[in-house]
Amino acid sequence: MEDTERLERQRPQGRGRLIAISRIDFEIVASWLLGFGLVVYLGLRGGGFDPLVSDKVGVVVWWSVLAGLVVGAFPRRRFGATGWAAVALLAGFLAWTALSLAWTESSGNSSAEVARIATYLGVFVLALLIRGRRGVRPMAAAVGTAIAVIASIALLSRLHPAWFPDASQTGNFLPSVRDRLSYPLDYWNGLGALIAIGVPLVLNMATTGRSILLRSLAAAALPAMALTVYFTLSRGGILAGGAALVVYIGFAGDRVPRLATAATAGIGGAILIAGAAQRDALQEGLSNAAAHHQGNEMLWMTIVVCLAVGFVQAALSLVLADDLRPAWTRPGRRLSAGAAALAVLVVLVAAAGLDLPHRISNGLDEFKSGEVPRAGSARLTSAAGAQRYKLWSAALDEFKAEPLHGTGAGTFELWWARNGNYPQIARDTHSLYLQTLGELGLVGILLLGGFVVLVLATGVRLILRADAWDRPQLAAASAGVVAFLVSAALDWVWQLPVLPVVVMLLAAGLVGAGVPAAAVERRPIDLGLRVCLAVLCVAAIVAISIPLSSTSLIRESQSQARAGDLVEALKSAQSASSVEPESSLPRLQQALILEQAGEYPAAVAQAGAAAEREGLNWKNWLILSRVQAEAGDAKAAVSSYRKAKSLNPNSPIFAE
Repeated sequence: MEDTERLERQRPQGRGRLIAISRIDFEIVASWLLGFGLVVYLGLRGGGFDPLVSDKVGVVVWWSVLAGLVVGAFPRRRFGATGWAAVALLAGFLAWTALSLAWTESSGNSSAEVARIATYLGVFVLALLIRGRRGVRPMAAAVGTAIAVIASIALLSRLHPAWFPDASQTGNFLPSVRDRLSYPLDYWNGLGALIAIGVPLVLNMATTGRSILLRSLAAAALPAMALTVYFTLSRGGILAGGAALVVYIGFAGDRVPRLATAATAGIGGAILIAGAAQRDALQEGLSNAAAHHQGNEMLWMTIVVCLAVGFVQAALSLVLADDLRPAWTRPGRRLSAGAAALAVLVVLVAAAGLDLPHRISNGLDEFKSGEVPRAGSARLTSAAGAQRYKLWSAALDEFKAEPLHGTGAGTFELWWARNGNYPQIARDTHSLYLQTLGELGLVGILLLGGFVVLVLATGVRLILRADAWDRPQLAAASAGVVAFLVSAALDWVWQLPVLPVVVMLLAAGLVGAGVPAAAVERRPIDLGLRVCLAVLCVAAIVAISIPLSSTSLIRESQSQARAGDLVEALKSAQSASSVEPESSLPRLQQALILEQAGEYPAAVAQAGAAAEREGLNWKNWLILSRVQAEAGDAKAAVSSYRKAKSLNPNSPIFAE
């Protein structure tokens, strides 16, 4: 970076300078369009959980990559060996997921997973292609700002729910979780994880921003983000945020100003959380007059506290400016090592005083028990893991059954229905690593783990070699990745696209940051590699478009059926079968339409075709049993019912 800046200063004025400005503008615009624009869009569309949202994003991203390659606009910089290795590992993971279609228990679910991973790979490749000479800084700033905006919207939806008509959607669907702030991602742990990723990015802007105003605004956002996490009641989000802060402050260097800013923002956040804890109606997510009044109070309190933190940060920025900074704020290695040793000693003494080993043992027992966490803020002190221990154990059993290649992408829900020991429907394992291990076996976890290790190792290597200017940016991006990885170990954040997309953007900045200064100038990729990327683009677009078209047609069929237009509904379902012939869902949709029309023999044929395609899916057999009974074939209906029960023996549906 220093070599690049020196060359830039030596560049003559005039036309060459205009070219440099153009490049800087492209980098900033591209980073904000992709980083800020994409994250805010997905965040405000339920985190992109709906495949009609995320798959469309994937198609647009891959078309952008292909168009940029064709016209020669990409890459802005060479990938470098690390970048190509990362692309190869993630593409290998995608290819292995696609190969699982050959042995999967659910073609439809596996196709959906292929589309999901193809979208993530597309974002990663596009971020690598557009990156410029500024390294990870523009993308980290764009992503951090986007997360701060989403957190602000989430907080406003709790303080003034009338401003956001859809804010109560999750609470209405699941009244037991009404007190957990979920909007706009519609999942409280997902929102907590997203903010955890954003905390080190925003803290970095607060301590390295180019102007005092920018630093003050970033610092002012941190207490509001802390309050938002509190309202989510997400224990995983808090844990991930803590891990991210430790990584950032530990690796960013020049820790005194960062600790001062973090402490100031922490005090502001603690004041807001204390205020929220005293307002029961607001804390419980109610929408009555008391909650409205308390929301107004908290809104003004939040504004005042955030402004105060912003002003304090402005003062800190002035006091800690390079030309005014006291010498004691630059401790040497010996003093830093002594402070670290003292901190470790304090932690050990506190752990002993609090009898931490015994508490951890009790916490593990509580986690394994399967108890539901306590409600309200008491949830934050509970170690209960709901049924996570059972889900994780089932995933390990799934791996043991097929250790090399697993049961196929997206099939854990079928395995759990057959082999789980708890009467609860579960689509995901609540752990990316265990779910990958069970569904894609040893090969799948090695490919995904290789990508993760490469990104983290590259980040650490670059941080240790970086100068004082680049180190905080690299540390912030690495901390954001760590926050996601912690969350992914505890929850199904991989299936909430806004979170993996954020990580792909940051990861691209890390693996692309080590390209030598000699490769700063844009040079075309070799023809062979360009052709390979173009082929990858086309393959990814096809892989995403197939489940996207099928899902769109099924949704259209369902809408037409609700409107009473059964003829058009059947045509749409038949078109979906043509698009995705091996999937059972289009056949099942046809069966339901024919059942609604009273065409029971035809409904039996289509339900049977669905059961034939996914013979281990209990839902197919249950619907087949129903339409067989309606068609008058009692013997076949009983047989299909027993088959459905054998595939989901713990379901209350089949209770005697």
